[in-house]
Amino acid sequence: MTVHTEWKTFNGKNSKCRAYFASIGPALELRPAVIIIQEIWGVNKHIQEIAERFAAAGYVAIAPDLFAIDGDRPEELSAERLDDAKEFLHSIPHSSWFNPDERENEIQKQPSLRQEYLRSTLNGLFGLLNPSKSKSLAGILTDTADYARTTFEKSKGMPVTSVGFCMGGALSALLATLDHQHSGSIVFYGRPPQQGIPNINCPILGFYGGEDPNITNLLPGFEEEMKKNGKSFEAVIYSDAKHAFFNDTNPTYHVTHARDAFARTLNFLNQITK
Repeated sequence: MTVHTEWKTFNGKNSKCRAYFASIGPALELRPAVIIIQEIWGVNKHIQEIAERFAAAGYVAIAPDLFAIDGDRPEELSAERLDDAKEFLHSIPHSSWFNPDERENEIQKQPSLRQEYLRSTLNGLFGLLNPSKSKSLAGILTDTADYARTTFEKSKGMPVTSVGFCMGGALSALLATLDHQHSGSIVFYGRPPQQGIPNINCPILGFYGGEDPNITNLLPGFEEEMKKNGKSFEAVIYSDAKHAFFNDTNPTYHVTHARDAFARTLNFLNQITK
């Protein structure tokens, strides 16, 4: 089996988009599309490999680069700078990640040139978590969904779904509120949306770690709103799993739960893309 991969740039309604595409090479028939939505680390090797897994399962996988502005990524968010930022963050207490003062104290312990690079990259990364940025990221996602459904020759006219991780998990659920033709969203440990629930026209499946209370504490309210609006939502909580349990490049990876979640994901996709 040959999985064909390529980076493509295409014009969307909101902006020019850049994405990593993966699909089984010899297959000629149209296939459903799965939008793979990145973690905060970007469309790195891990996200590309996830896209390739879905391609091998018979889908067209598309991972849009949310860091690309009109198709080009700024230097502070280059792959090399992101890898360095990830290595740095995993070397400091997790509680310092989202505390600007504590994070800066840790940065100042680094060599001066690395301080400069880390500061600009981390400011850019964490700035993306600002709710004011969600509109531009959502525009990239809706453009990608539209391109997959109406233009791309391997998925034109086929169902479009999404799978997202952490930040991307939240955006996967958000996409369901914005795209009335969306066929289904899968959320890996992402925050549930607070608005737009009545607009959802597809089922949502979520996977969460029981040792990730910042996320799981938000689920009862979301479940209640989904039920109140007659929407479909299933939450799978692995009691002994931490945040990012699916990421096999993280110390929080849990192979048993990751395997189970992937099997459930494929079953879910098979049901909603028939």
